[in-house]
Amino acid sequence: MTQSTTARVGRFHQGRLSEGRPQALDAWRVTTDDADVAARVAGLLGGEPQPNDGGGGGLAHEVLTSRDSVRVIVDGPDAVAAHMVLWSSKVIVHDCDGSRFLAPEEKKGQPCGCPPLLEDKRLAARDGRGPMPSIDLTFRIAAAPVLGKFHFQTSSWQLAAQLSDLTDALERVDGPAVCDLTMELVLLTTKTGRSVCYRKPVVAVLGSPDTVAPEPPSSAEPTPAPASSAPRRKARRPHEPATRNVPELACSVSVDTALLHRAAQVLGTSDHQETVVAALSAVAAGQQQTTELAQLRDHVGRIAAIAEQALHGGDSSRT
Repeated sequence: MTQSTTARVGRFHQGRLSEGRPQALDAWRVTTDDADVAARVAGLLGGEPQPNDGGGGGLAHEVLTSRDSVRVIVDGPDAVAAHMVLWSSKVIVHDCDGSRFLAPEEKKGQPCGCPPLLEDKRLAARDGRGPMPSIDLTFRIAAAPVLGKFHFQTSSWQLAAQLSDLTDALERVDGPAVCDLTMELVLLTTKTGRSVCYRKPVVAVLGSPDTVAPEPPSSAEPTPAPASSAPRRKARRPHEPATRNVPELACSVSVDTALLHRAAQVLGTSDHQETVVAALSAVAAGQQQTTELAQLRDHVGRIAAIAEQALHGGDSSRT
């Protein structure tokens, strides 16, 4: 899959930094350098434009929207760029398509040595021995395509597992495709009986712009079945409040910035908030704050142990 070289006006995020404290959000955050674009995004998706103090490529403005699902237009499979990346000391040491090297240049085209199964790739990445997914989706907001192209970058293994179905569905549309880009809430119970919830990115292909409305229906009527088999959550209705009290709905934790930088190298993520989203994926949503903090303490302990093993065992094995 290739990436369009057309300039993009903004970026969608699942997290941010607030006063140096990383937050995982329960609604999309949009950053842009264009004040007019920020104002229009706020009008479409809720929230208010404000200076971007939460990180994200140095873009000047951010909007903390009220939407966990946004209807977008994706211009076919070429709008999805996906590869596997391993970083070491701010340098990419492994960049592949899952079977052959894309970089460094001297290895380009050679077999990369990654295991064929996605779960084995994930285990290798967890142990610091293999690369992480790097997925970049380019799209336009369906309700206002004239605003230009936005993109969403993620290292989500769940979305990596969906890529084959996603590209097949986009090919079947044979042209621009209307999709729902959703931060889907996942609830599960561990083998020890602990309840865990987190949000994963999901792209559901609905059809062509000629057959699918640019906004979900506001009534309780069922929406058309998506062209892909990926699960999808209904977007929030327009009459819901346009803004949120973000600190109450998003968990924050203090993080040593040096350790966060090392974690980014191990996880193969490009900035702080994406590192935290990748590492602290089990963030409680809509539960009492005390329960959220208790869950986070437990997960932080597990992540610290995994990170220590990866950093100590992974540094010596990478070249």
